[in-house]
Amino acid sequence: MPSWKLTKRKTSNSLLQSFTIALDYEYVTKTGGITEKGYKIYLSLLGVIGKSSIYNAPPRKSYIWFEPIEVLKKLDFVRYDNIKYYYRLTTKGEDIMRVLAKSLTNNGVPRI
Repeated sequence: MPSWKLTKRKTSNSLLQSFTIALDYEYVTKTGGITEKGYKIYLSLLGVIGKSSIYNAPPRKSYIWFEPIEVLKKLDFVRYDNIKYYYRLTTKGEDIMRVLAKSLTNNGVPRI
């Protein structure tokens, strides 16, 4: 007789925290959609990592940085690597990118 295993989707606490941070900064709506301010941050973070899409989000069509790198550093989304001489995303920046990418398809609300 087959045995059924129940699997639970686990959402990391950092993703929940990032969603609340994105709500506080008005990057996303309560229903999981992205705002204009959030899209500007998303495009700027994509510029930092040098990609046109991430986490199966639609590819960007604009290569404009809306936020200066200093603003992204103050928000603790990016950090400068002194050894390799480039900017990289912090864990907070990666989690915000995941929330913003999912919000592009109105899927930004984490499932508990």
